[in-house]
Amino acid sequence: LHKEYRRQRQMCIRDRLYSAPDAGRRHLCAMVGAGSVSYVVAVRTLCEFTAKVGDLDLRFTPAPTAQQGIAGHATVASRRGKYYEAEVALSGLYKQLRVRGRADGYDPGFNRVEEIKTFRGDLHAIPDNHRQLHWAQAKVYAWLLCQSRGLKEINVALVYFDIGTQKETMLVEKYPADVLEQYFDGLCERFVAWAEQETQHRGARDAALTGLAFPHAEFRPGQRHLAESVYKAALSGRHLMAQAPTGIGKTVATIFPLLKASPGQKLDKIFFLAAKTPGRGLALDALELIRAGKDKEDAVLPLRVLELVARDKACEHPDKACHGESCPLAQGFYDRLAAARDCLLYTSDAADDTP
Repeated sequence: LHKEYRRQRQMCIRDRLYSAPDAGRRHLCAMVGAGSVSYVVAVRTLCEFTAKVGDLDLRFTPAPTAQQGIAGHATVASRRGKYYEAEVALSGLYKQLRVRGRADGYDPGFNRVEEIKTFRGDLHAIPDNHRQLHWAQAKVYAWLLCQSRGLKEINVALVYFDIGTQKETMLVEKYPADVLEQYFDGLCERFVAWAEQETQHRGARDAALTGLAFPHAEFRPGQRHLAESVYKAALSGRHLMAQAPTGIGKTVATIFPLLKASPGQKLDKIFFLAAKTPGRGLALDALELIRAGKDKEDAVLPLRVLELVARDKACEHPDKACHGESCPLAQGFYDRLAAARDCLLYTSDAADDTP
């Protein structure tokens, strides 16, 4: 009985690995088409994705550790009055997007929400794009607080705390609630547009991966066994260490089953690490082969492939420092980022649709 169970399980794994069922594709499209998709995002993630502006500037790196940051927040909170509220949990809804997080503090006596940032050294060395991001987080928390407590206006404060000198620097601005709401809605609208686009892409990708066929007419000796082992490891969530001779097609036998298992296992990214440049080239060639399909009439697989290389190899201006005052590409980097990202994905998706 045990041998028969193992035989049937092996057949089931092979069927799932090499067949192209349509039921999963229809079910996924129905879920997306019914409008049942919702999103949850942290305030910090929302702001980092939608509110970064200005230059890329790597000259300033905050020195405090996570523990020092926690201690700094606690020190600031201890200096406030007895009605001061620390770590205020907040949540808000925009269309199908729920935004949530914890404001560092709220002082009801001054009607002031505080965003506390710890640092070490010269406060003026903090780049402007970092300050803009800090203000964005503070304003989002301010609106969520106005919404939850029915406030018509609120004082928004950035509190910079030097962990070396224990000195606070507070910057305060007053905002009406409706202005904060407009700002919040603008950030959310940009995020929702991106999230919906990504959901559609992932739906199309997962549907295609569910029906993915092996890119060659037949397997090489030993290649099928390796592919099945990788697939079973992906299904069970186990690690796999494999050793195979040269020439059996290890790269395709590794990437193909992982892609095949991705929809069922909710895998959104696969990393292929290569020790040397030739290995990276083999992986890129294998992915191009899998994307193109076995037959010419097959649609190109909507799969995004990103090659990561060392920064010194990718930099177009190695003689310049990585900030806006030196490098023309760093200048206004975040102002151009959204359009560049959209252009890249539009070009990639258009290429996927090309006959």
